[in-house]
This record gives sequence, C-alpha cells and structure tokens, in this order.
Amino acid sequence: MRFCVVMLYTLCVLPSAALQQGLFSVPIVDKSGAGAPLEVSGTLTLRESLRANELEWSWGEKVTVKNSSEKAILLFGATISEVGRYSTPEGRRAALGSGPTYRLEDDRFFSETLIEPGESLVLRDTKPGVPNVGCCVNPLSETQAPSAEYRLYFVQFADGSVFGDPAEAKDSLAIRQIILRGLKVLLQSYEDGGELVFASKLNDLRSYMIAPSRAPKTNDQPPFFETAICRQILAKYDATGAGGALDKVREILKIAERHSAMIAAAPSS
Repeated sequence: MRFCVVMLYTLCVLPSAALQQGLFSVPIVDKSGAGAPLEVSGTLTLRESLRANELEWSWGEKVTVKNSSEKAILLFGATISEVGRYSTPEGRRAALGSGPTYRLEDDRFFSETLIEPGESLVLRDTKPGVPNVGCCVNPLSETQAPSAEYRLYFVQFADGSVFGDPAEAKDSLAIRQIILRGLKVLLQSYEDGGELVFASKLNDLRSYMIAPSRAPKTNDQPPFFETAICRQILAKYDATGAGGALDKVREILKIAERHSAMIAAAPSS
C-alpha cells in the first residue's frame, strides 16, 4: 500500500513542476523566387525550456550562401526570419519562441574583392546563447513546427545588372553616396590646404566619433564618420600619418570610380 501512495505522488505532483526542454533542428527554406543568384544552405537550432507557463528560448544559426551565377556580385541584401512553435498571442507583436528577422547586406562597392561565381559566404554562424524569457504559454496548447525562411531581395552584379528591386536596398545605396561625398571632401581638403588641412579634417572626424553631438546636423542617413570606410582611413592615419591616409582615400576612390563606370555602362532594362 505504501508503494502505491508514493507512485501516485510521483505521477501527479512532479510533472507540474518539471522543466520541459527541447532542442529542435530547423531547416532553412528559400523564399527568394526564381532566378535568385545566391543559393542558400544551412540549418538553424531552437532551444526551448518551459516551466509551468514561462518559456525560455534561444536560436542558433549556421547559414551560408553560394554565388550560383556566372557574374561577380557587388552588393546583395537578404533576410532570415525565425518563427517559433507558438502562435502569436492577442496584443503581442511577436510570438514567444520566435527569433528576430535578420537583415543582412554586403556591399563591395569600395572593395577590390567581389563575390565571385562559385564563391561561398557565411551569413550566420552562432549557437543558442543567453535565452529570452517570456510569459505566458499554455503548456497544453497545440504547437507548430518551428520554421526559418531566407529571402534574397536584391543583388547588384559588378556589370551593373540587378536581381530584385533596388528600392529594397535603398539604404545601402544611399550610404554609398554618403561615403563618396565624404571621400571627396577629404581629398578636396588636401588639394585646398595640403596635409595640414587634410589632417585637421581627419581629426574632426575622430572628434565626431567620440562626441557625435558635436557633428554638423545631417539628414536621416548616418554621417560619414559612422561608416566602416571612415574608420579604415582613420586607422591608416594612426598607423602611417596623413600621407598614408591620403593614399588610402585615393585608393578607395579609384575603386569606387571603376565600379561606378561599370554600373553606368550597363544596358538599361
């Protein structure tokens, strides 16, 4: 009789307090549409823990793309969306257990290195980390299979031809123009006043990075001093002085002008 009572307690009490855990392998689905020049592969991982109605979850991703076209790629933009096992509750913007939608863009306009035919790139390579925590989940509710979607929304080839809608990559294309203007301002400062004025401009950019509130007001786009290209030039300035930084500005402008010429020569669609 004593044995039966202990068993009953085990069956009825422990499950309500137990931590339910799950690790799910989630294949990635390509939603890019016909003719997409970047072929995606990979798997995502969803880790979940559910205690009573509180959910902890985290995602990991291992996603690569391959240039399956016959052309070098100058710019691409893609998204990866992670959808968990639970439906979106009323009043919430996102379902518990879902991950973010990653917006991934890579622009080689200022680089000698393009994405060549047959070349592969890693888009994401992470493991499930510090979990998100949310409430409230009904442990008895039906769940769906977790899913992950990849969508290539824009590609600009080195010859100027495109895949997708340029409007979806307008931010990246606008940043190009910001960088071009910034480079030309730096070069003009040297032509007007030599290395002293050029170095003064670089020091101003560094000051803006330290205290952005001091920077001149601009439009909604990020200013030049926030770009990776500006950081490269300042790093060159620190390592080799104004002369080395000036050479770097000229080198980057020369690459950009060559790419601009190729884009301009592309036949209109």
